[in-house]
Order: sequence, then structure tokens, then C-alpha cells
Amino acid sequence: MRGRIEDDPDGDISVVQLKNVDPVAGVNMAKLPKIVSTGRRQPTFLKQGDILFVNRGMRFFGAYVDKPLDRVVAAPHFFIIQADQDRILPEYLNWFLNSRRAQRYYSQCAAGTALPHITRKTLDDLPVDVPSLDRQALIAKVYRCSLRERELTERLLERHELLVSSLLDTASRTSK
Repeated sequence: MRGRIEDDPDGDISVVQLKNVDPVAGVNMAKLPKIVSTGRRQPTFLKQGDILFVNRGMRFFGAYVDKPLDRVVAAPHFFIIQADQDRILPEYLNWFLNSRRAQRYYSQCAAGTALPHITRKTLDDLPVDVPSLDRQALIAKVYRCSLRERELTERLLERHELLVSSLLDTASRTSK
């Protein structure tokens, strides 16, 4: 898959692109473009528990695939990370990839000036702390709760702004 991805409503494979991922919201499966499968090689389909790592641009981050997927692939802008779940929980690893410590590491190791990028080797060399699975589960749960809190806070702020805007608009139309 090279070049621009054109949406084909008759396509049989969905494609996750950079615009479909966010470090807070994860992978947004709504409105994924579809393509028709071509070639002899079987595509690498994403699975629940995979982590999509954005390896180029101004932000490097992981996005956890938290739902089962049907015939979905990732655009070439991602590294697909599959955790060895006997040693490390994918949700914990996703948190670690997005942690401040990892972000500092990426900023020190990113290559390129116009379009910074992280190489596979750089990502492989990231030192990852691996506590017990119980502690990983706890950290992942706290991280998931903090992301949910952030999402709800942003939604609350949007509604507050809408309410204030509506009240001020009404007040400006009312005579004295």
C-alpha cells in the first residue's frame, strides 16, 4: 500500500490512517476508508490488543486497539506492536509508550528535521520498565480511568462553552 488511500465503498478491507488515531481516544473505527484487496500476499490484519505506534510527525504515540476488528489493516505510517502477554500487558505497554519518560526518549532520538521520525531500531531500544503483571494491570487501569476523565472533562467544557454562548447570545438580543 503506497500513496494516497482512496475510499472504495465496495472495498473489503478497512484501513486505519493517522487521522483515525489519537493518544487519548485510541483508534476511531468510524469512517475508516475501504480498499479492495489486491496482490498475492495476505495482509496483516489488526487484532484486539495490538498497539499502533505513530512513528513520524510531531507527536509519537501508541494507540491501543481495544475492540475486536474485522478485516482492518494499518497504513504504513504505523509500527504494529504485539506484546508478549506472558510478560507485559498491552494496555500497560501502551501507557509506557505514551509516558513522559518515553516521550523524552523519542525527542532525544528522533531523526529528520522537516518530518521527524522514529526508526524501528530506536523503538526497539526504548528501555521499558516491566513490573509484575498485577502492578501492570493496576497502572493500565489508572491510565484508562485518567483518559476517560480527560475525555469527559473535555466534553463538559464544550457543553459549558455552548451554554454560555447561548446565554450571551440570548442576552444580546433581549432589549433592556
